[in-house]
Amino acid sequence: MLTSANLQLIAIVTMLIDHIGAFLCNNDISMRMIGRLAMPLFCFMLSEGFLHTKGKRWQYFGRLVLFALISQLPYDLLRNSGGGYIHLNVLFTLFTGFAAMTLIEYGGYGVIYLPIVFILAEYLHMDYGAYGIAMILGFYLASRVFKKKKYQLWRWLAYTILFFTSTAIYVVAKYNLMQLFSLIAIIPIILYNGKLGRRLPKWFGYIFYPAHLLAIFAVRQLFLH
Repeated sequence: MLTSANLQLIAIVTMLIDHIGAFLCNNDISMRMIGRLAMPLFCFMLSEGFLHTKGKRWQYFGRLVLFALISQLPYDLLRNSGGGYIHLNVLFTLFTGFAAMTLIEYGGYGVIYLPIVFILAEYLHMDYGAYGIAMILGFYLASRVFKKKKYQLWRWLAYTILFFTSTAIYVVAKYNLMQLFSLIAIIPIILYNGKLGRRLPKWFGYIFYPAHLLAIFAVRQLFLH
Protein backbone atom coordinates (compact mmCIF):
# COMPACT_ATOMS: atom_id res chain seq x y z
CA MET A 1 0.00 0.00 0.00
CA LEU A 2 1.11 3.55 -0.73
CA THR A 3 1.09 6.59 1.53
CA SER A 4 0.51 10.21 0.59
CA ALA A 5 4.27 10.69 0.72
CA ASN A 6 4.73 7.90 -1.82
CA LEU A 7 2.16 9.44 -4.18
CA GLN A 8 3.79 12.85 -3.85
CA LEU A 9 7.19 11.41 -4.74
CA ILE A 10 5.82 9.51 -7.75
CA ALA A 11 4.05 12.65 -8.98
CA ILE A 12 7.15 14.85 -8.61
CA VAL A 13 9.48 12.32 -10.26
CA THR A 14 7.15 11.63 -13.20
CA MET A 15 6.59 15.37 -13.69
CA LEU A 16 10.36 15.94 -13.76
CA ILE A 17 10.84 13.12 -16.29
CA ASP A 18 8.05 14.58 -18.44
CA HIS A 19 9.55 18.08 -18.48
CA ILE A 20 13.07 16.82 -19.17
CA GLY A 21 11.68 14.78 -22.04
CA ALA A 22 9.69 17.71 -23.38
CA PHE A 23 12.28 20.47 -23.12
CA LEU A 24 15.70 18.80 -23.09
CA CYS A 25 15.25 15.53 -25.00
CA ASN A 26 13.43 16.67 -28.13
CA ASN A 27 9.99 15.69 -26.85
CA ASP A 28 11.05 12.11 -26.09
CA ILE A 29 7.92 9.96 -26.39
CA SER A 30 8.79 7.41 -23.69
CA MET A 31 9.53 10.14 -21.16
CA ARG A 32 6.34 12.00 -22.06
CA MET A 33 4.33 8.80 -21.56
CA ILE A 34 5.78 8.37 -18.08
CA GLY A 35 4.98 12.00 -17.38
CA ARG A 36 1.27 11.45 -18.02
CA LEU A 37 0.98 9.95 -14.53
CA ALA A 38 1.87 13.20 -12.77
CA MET A 39 -1.24 15.34 -13.26
CA PRO A 40 -3.82 12.75 -12.11
CA LEU A 41 -1.75 12.14 -8.98
CA PHE A 42 -1.51 15.86 -8.23
CA CYS A 43 -5.27 16.20 -8.75
CA PHE A 44 -5.96 13.26 -6.44
CA MET A 45 -3.64 14.60 -3.72
CA LEU A 46 -5.26 18.02 -3.96
CA SER A 47 -8.71 16.51 -3.44
CA GLU A 48 -7.46 14.48 -0.47
CA GLY A 49 -5.69 17.52 0.97
CA PHE A 50 -8.87 19.56 0.64
CA LEU A 51 -10.93 16.93 2.46
CA HIS A 52 -8.45 16.55 5.31
CA THR A 53 -7.46 20.19 5.98
CA LYS A 54 -10.78 21.79 6.88
CA GLY A 55 -9.24 24.15 9.40
CA LYS A 56 -6.42 25.35 7.16
CA ARG A 57 -7.99 25.49 3.73
CA TRP A 58 -7.38 29.18 3.15
CA GLN A 59 -3.69 28.72 3.92
CA TYR A 60 -3.58 25.82 1.47
CA PHE A 61 -5.38 27.91 -1.16
CA GLY A 62 -3.09 30.87 -0.52
CA ARG A 63 0.04 28.79 -1.09
CA LEU A 64 -1.34 27.52 -4.40
CA VAL A 65 -2.13 31.06 -5.56
CA LEU A 66 1.25 32.41 -4.44
CA PHE A 67 3.28 29.74 -6.19
CA ALA A 68 1.09 29.83 -9.29
CA LEU A 69 2.08 33.50 -9.66
CA ILE A 70 5.73 32.83 -8.83
CA SER A 71 5.90 29.94 -11.30
CA GLN A 72 4.39 31.75 -14.28
CA LEU A 73 7.60 33.53 -15.35
CA PRO A 74 9.80 30.39 -15.39
CA TYR A 75 6.92 28.54 -17.05
CA ASP A 76 6.73 31.16 -19.81
CA LEU A 77 10.51 31.23 -20.23
CA LEU A 78 10.60 27.47 -20.69
CA ARG A 79 7.72 27.47 -23.14
CA ASN A 80 9.11 30.50 -25.00
CA SER A 81 5.81 32.34 -24.64
CA GLY A 82 6.52 35.44 -26.63
CA GLY A 83 3.36 35.95 -28.60
CA GLY A 84 -0.21 34.82 -28.92
CA TYR A 85 -2.22 33.87 -25.88
CA ILE A 86 -0.87 33.31 -22.38
CA HIS A 87 -0.82 29.70 -21.21
CA LEU A 88 -1.21 29.47 -17.43
CA ASN A 89 0.81 26.90 -15.47
CA VAL A 90 -0.73 23.89 -13.75
CA LEU A 91 -0.87 25.53 -10.32
CA PHE A 92 -3.54 27.85 -11.69
CA THR A 93 -5.53 24.73 -12.61
CA LEU A 94 -5.04 23.30 -9.14
CA PHE A 95 -6.18 26.40 -7.23
CA THR A 96 -9.15 26.77 -9.59
CA GLY A 97 -10.03 23.15 -8.83
CA PHE A 98 -9.69 24.01 -5.15
CA ALA A 99 -12.20 26.82 -5.64
CA ALA A 100 -14.57 24.42 -7.44
CA MET A 101 -14.44 21.97 -4.51
CA THR A 102 -15.17 24.87 -2.17
CA LEU A 103 -18.30 25.76 -4.16
CA ILE A 104 -19.56 22.20 -3.77
CA GLU A 105 -18.53 21.87 -0.12
CA TYR A 106 -20.50 24.87 1.01
CA GLY A 107 -23.43 24.07 -1.27
CA GLY A 108 -26.26 26.50 -1.73
CA TYR A 109 -26.28 28.70 -4.79
CA GLY A 110 -22.51 28.46 -5.16
CA VAL A 111 -22.87 25.24 -7.16
CA ILE A 112 -24.50 27.10 -10.05
CA TYR A 113 -21.15 28.82 -10.68
CA LEU A 114 -19.36 25.54 -11.42
CA PRO A 115 -19.87 25.83 -15.21
CA ILE A 116 -18.09 29.20 -15.05
CA VAL A 117 -15.10 27.50 -13.42
CA PHE A 118 -14.83 25.05 -16.32
CA ILE A 119 -15.22 27.83 -18.88
CA LEU A 120 -12.54 29.96 -17.20
CA ALA A 121 -10.12 27.04 -17.12
CA GLU A 122 -10.44 26.75 -20.90
CA TYR A 123 -10.76 30.45 -21.74
CA LEU A 124 -7.68 31.39 -19.69
CA HIS A 125 -5.71 28.48 -21.20
CA MET A 126 -4.83 26.84 -17.91
CA ASP A 127 -2.68 23.73 -18.21
CA TYR A 128 -5.07 20.78 -18.76
CA GLY A 129 -8.01 23.21 -18.67
CA ALA A 130 -11.47 21.82 -17.93
CA TYR A 131 -10.06 18.29 -17.95
CA GLY A 132 -7.88 19.12 -14.94
CA ILE A 133 -10.88 20.52 -13.07
CA ALA A 134 -12.94 17.44 -13.96
CA MET A 135 -10.26 15.12 -12.55
CA ILE A 136 -10.06 17.08 -9.30
CA LEU A 137 -13.84 17.11 -8.84
CA GLY A 138 -14.15 13.44 -9.81
CA PHE A 139 -11.68 12.32 -7.13
CA TYR A 140 -13.18 14.73 -4.60
CA LEU A 141 -16.79 13.59 -5.14
CA ALA A 142 -15.86 9.89 -5.05
CA SER A 143 -13.95 10.36 -1.77
CA ARG A 144 -16.71 12.47 -0.27
CA VAL A 145 -19.66 10.23 -1.20
CA PHE A 146 -17.92 6.93 -0.37
CA LYS A 147 -15.78 8.14 2.53
CA LYS A 148 -16.53 5.28 4.95
CA LYS A 149 -14.15 2.32 4.92
CA LYS A 150 -16.96 -0.14 4.19
CA TYR A 151 -17.54 1.65 0.88
CA GLN A 152 -13.92 1.35 -0.22
CA LEU A 153 -14.68 -0.82 -3.28
CA TRP A 154 -17.38 1.62 -4.38
CA ARG A 155 -14.92 4.49 -3.93
CA TRP A 156 -12.33 2.75 -6.10
CA LEU A 157 -14.98 2.04 -8.73
CA ALA A 158 -16.07 5.69 -8.69
CA TYR A 159 -12.46 6.87 -9.02
CA THR A 160 -12.01 4.60 -12.03
CA ILE A 161 -15.26 5.49 -13.81
CA LEU A 162 -14.96 9.26 -13.33
CA PHE A 163 -11.24 9.37 -14.17
CA PHE A 164 -11.59 7.15 -17.23
CA THR A 165 -14.63 9.07 -18.48
CA SER A 166 -13.01 12.51 -18.18
CA THR A 167 -9.84 11.20 -19.84
CA ALA A 168 -11.77 9.62 -22.70
CA ILE A 169 -13.60 12.90 -23.35
CA TYR A 170 -10.31 14.82 -23.26
CA VAL A 171 -8.58 12.38 -25.64
CA VAL A 172 -11.42 12.65 -28.16
CA ALA A 173 -11.83 16.42 -27.81
CA LYS A 174 -8.11 17.23 -28.05
CA TYR A 175 -7.15 14.20 -30.15
CA ASN A 176 -4.37 13.58 -27.64
CA LEU A 177 -3.88 9.82 -27.61
CA MET A 178 -0.82 10.04 -25.37
CA GLN A 179 -3.06 11.09 -22.49
CA LEU A 180 -4.39 7.53 -22.37
CA PHE A 181 -1.19 6.62 -20.53
CA SER A 182 -2.40 8.77 -17.63
CA LEU A 183 -4.92 6.01 -16.86
CA ILE A 184 -2.07 3.98 -15.34
CA ALA A 185 -2.22 6.46 -12.44
CA ILE A 186 -5.35 4.71 -11.20
CA ILE A 187 -3.08 1.91 -9.87
CA PRO A 188 -1.17 4.00 -7.28
CA ILE A 189 -4.40 5.88 -6.48
CA ILE A 190 -6.21 2.63 -5.61
CA LEU A 191 -3.17 1.45 -3.64
CA TYR A 192 -3.29 4.61 -1.48
CA ASN A 193 -3.87 3.67 2.17
CA GLY A 194 -5.04 7.07 3.41
CA LYS A 195 -1.95 7.66 5.56
CA LEU A 196 0.50 10.55 5.34
CA GLY A 197 3.73 8.61 5.54
CA ARG A 198 7.08 10.37 5.81
CA ARG A 199 6.40 13.33 3.56
CA LEU A 200 8.89 15.78 2.14
CA PRO A 201 9.04 19.19 3.88
CA LYS A 202 5.77 21.08 3.38
CA TRP A 203 7.25 23.81 1.20
CA PHE A 204 9.38 21.48 -0.92
CA GLY A 205 6.62 20.56 -3.35
CA TYR A 206 5.70 24.20 -3.92
CA ILE A 207 9.27 25.41 -4.33
CA PHE A 208 10.26 22.45 -6.52
CA TYR A 209 7.81 23.39 -9.27
CA PRO A 210 9.22 26.82 -10.25
CA ALA A 211 12.76 25.74 -9.28
CA HIS A 212 12.84 22.76 -11.62
CA LEU A 213 11.39 24.85 -14.46
CA LEU A 214 14.18 27.40 -14.00
CA ALA A 215 16.80 24.65 -13.79
CA ILE A 216 15.63 23.02 -17.02
CA PHE A 217 15.53 26.42 -18.72
CA ALA A 218 19.11 27.15 -17.58
CA VAL A 219 20.36 23.77 -18.80
CA ARG A 220 18.70 24.30 -22.17
CA GLN A 221 20.21 27.76 -22.55
CA LEU A 222 23.70 26.61 -21.58
CA PHE A 223 23.96 23.35 -23.49
CA LEU A 224 21.36 23.27 -26.24
CA HIS A 225 21.71 26.78 -27.70
